[in-house]
Amino acid sequence: MSTLPERLKEQTRPLHEATEQLLYINELRNGTLSPDAYVHLLRTHLAFHQALEDAMARFPDFGTEYNLEARRKADWLVADLTRLEQTVPTPMPELFANWSPVELLGAAYVSEGSMLGGKFVWQMLQQNPAILSLLTDARFYQGYGKDTGRLWKEFLVFLQMRGENQADTVVEAAERAFRAYQTCFQRTMPVYTT
Repeated sequence: MSTLPERLKEQTRPLHEATEQLLYINELRNGTLSPDAYVHLLRTHLAFHQALEDAMARFPDFGTEYNLEARRKADWLVADLTRLEQTVPTPMPELFANWSPVELLGAAYVSEGSMLGGKFVWQMLQQNPAILSLLTDARFYQGYGKDTGRLWKEFLVFLQMRGENQADTVVEAAERAFRAYQTCFQRTMPVYTT
């Protein structure tokens, strides 16, 4: 029988891959990501993480066990956008409105997974001459730094402990969270005027 993390990885793979494609993965890999697209990524991540962190904060016990204060990413994203003199997106609290702590586990899986992927994105960004000057003092894509592996393992223990008996709900919520990421991407899309 599969563990909850194994189920999440396998069952969310199609949505995970679709979300990666949407989030400029090809441009990141081939070094053609534009500065505007980089800012769009930051705005997308901020909309997602801000809504999720606000939803988690409604459950103090969950937030304490999850170690929300140490895992907050929205502040990093606000700092990155502010440093680039970019506006922050309008908050989207409806993304995780009325989600239970068990459902938030599924969204947390997506959030914490973004920190694993962020390490690779950071390396790709540093190979892109068009983006390099924007990375001075950038914070979000550096994630948890050397603590990434340890924090991921700690999260998996928490995930298994809190979600094992409601695995179907956690997996379904993770799928909804990937769709929420896609919604954030669409809603933060830059509007160009001619």
